[in-house]
Amino acid sequence: MTATGIEPSLLSLPLFDGCSEEDLRAVTAVVAEPRPVAEGEVICVEGDQADRWWVVIDGLADVTVAGLYMATIGPGETIGELALLDGQPRAATVTAVTDMRVYEVDGDAFIEWLLASPRLAVAMLRRLAARLRATNLRPSSPSRPALLTPTRHGGPTATAPAPAAFDPTAGFFDDPAAHLSAFRESAPVHWSDALSSWVVLRYHDVHRLCRSHAVVGSVATLEAPGDSDQAPRRPGWRMMIARDGNDHTRLRKLVARVFTPRAVARWQERAESIVEGLLAAADQRDDLDVIADYAFPLPAQVITEMLGMPPDDTPQLRAWSRALTLRLDPFITPEQEDNAAVAGRGMADYLQAIIADKRAHRCDDILTALLEAEEDGDMLDDRELMNQVVLIYIAGHETTLNLIGNGLTHLFRFPEQLDRLRATPDLDANAVEEVLRYESPAQLTRRVNLEPVEVAGTTIPAHSHITLSLASANHDPRKWGPTADLLDIARAGANDHVSFGGGAHYCLGASLARLEARIALPRLVRRFPRMAPAYDKPNWIPRSGLRGVETLPVTLRR
Repeated sequence: MTATGIEPSLLSLPLFDGCSEEDLRAVTAVVAEPRPVAEGEVICVEGDQADRWWVVIDGLADVTVAGLYMATIGPGETIGELALLDGQPRAATVTAVTDMRVYEVDGDAFIEWLLASPRLAVAMLRRLAARLRATNLRPSSPSRPALLTPTRHGGPTATAPAPAAFDPTAGFFDDPAAHLSAFRESAPVHWSDALSSWVVLRYHDVHRLCRSHAVVGSVATLEAPGDSDQAPRRPGWRMMIARDGNDHTRLRKLVARVFTPRAVARWQERAESIVEGLLAAADQRDDLDVIADYAFPLPAQVITEMLGMPPDDTPQLRAWSRALTLRLDPFITPEQEDNAAVAGRGMADYLQAIIADKRAHRCDDILTALLEAEEDGDMLDDRELMNQVVLIYIAGHETTLNLIGNGLTHLFRFPEQLDRLRATPDLDANAVEEVLRYESPAQLTRRVNLEPVEVAGTTIPAHSHITLSLASANHDPRKWGPTADLLDIARAGANDHVSFGGGAHYCLGASLARLEARIALPRLVRRFPRMAPAYDKPNWIPRSGLRGVETLPVTLRR
């Protein structure tokens, strides 16, 4: 509470623009203490009668209608007030995707105060009008579309015979789903000498371990004390994804505020403008490499502008970034390791100069926001800031680049789904979730268990490397049913995928990747309805950690 007795997070809500502190005391009077909401908890259910609403303090929740993904909401946003105001049943289901804290507002008491306060009433009417305008500018909330059974068109091959343990070999990268399927059935958890790690492949096991407090994200936990002085030479050694416990929580709090869904939404208009410019340029051509000419320029330009970096530096930043991403692959070669080290030093020197300039010339960008980010008097030091910016830049374009490329590649393989996306804008958001499920840009994530954990009847000893196969989990028929290996952009519950991880390490850039893909992929396929692949088979990059195609040539006017 503030000195006036008003909840600080309520004061900052656009919902209450124009209200005085006296008006807001009416709200405070019916707001209980913050309520914790556990990951996976359903906050409200579509069709239920409304008797309260919620203000999000921390955490994220997914909104679904008729089982289809619509949006993700976060801090500073509200849930369910419109159903309360118009006396209608809930219009959507809202489910926590991370641990959350919310203010829960009693409906009857709030309505009484609303009637007594004209300014509060006007503020709520503005909110209602803004929501209605936004709804009219986008496709209507979908009813469950007519069932259309996906069919295989060059889809996954038959299940491959499983070797004794996971070890990518010839043919694996062309169709990892078939190989992973064989492991998932015969050896859902096993030790892999190739990875020097336990491998976990089934959905419910991967989902649980992503969120377990006994499993941490920093492989450095296993390093011997004598190895610690080697850490500074490793690019990104202090990135948030390599920290755990209080250190990770502290960094995440300082960075998360600039990547909430609401903060990211400010960039929608700019992303749309970039996409339209790229499409206009493509209009002048008969063919296109979707990766080089479309999927890369959009996220690279957006993240460069978000960070406030000079646009002319994008090619060099991309080169450094690509070298650094190879460190996320467990099969990195010594030469690639050396290249990543050189790239890390180059990017560090570059960012030191950029940060110094930002300190002297503050701007409206993420880098400045990170410089100014403060939590209980704590701020990022220069080295922490530099490392988080490296992470943001890499994650801010690499995931989206591969998401767009993977999505189009598989839409070509399932042409009835491509036609359906062109014809059904209501499915845009859910289609992106299904692409994330079907071919996750991040195929695996590495963890360390602090205590023994049991998986599928096998006990993994404490302090072991664990590789969680996100790609395998996303195709597990135990979760997804008999159509797990088919692309279905109208799949109910598609957003239950594990492509963004979970728990404390849930992907911070998820909202940005979703925003850009939801703009880029549908607009491309609708702009060029006769677009067709100009290759015999996809040119997959031979990486086991990140999944994407090197090139994606298409003809635009077949």
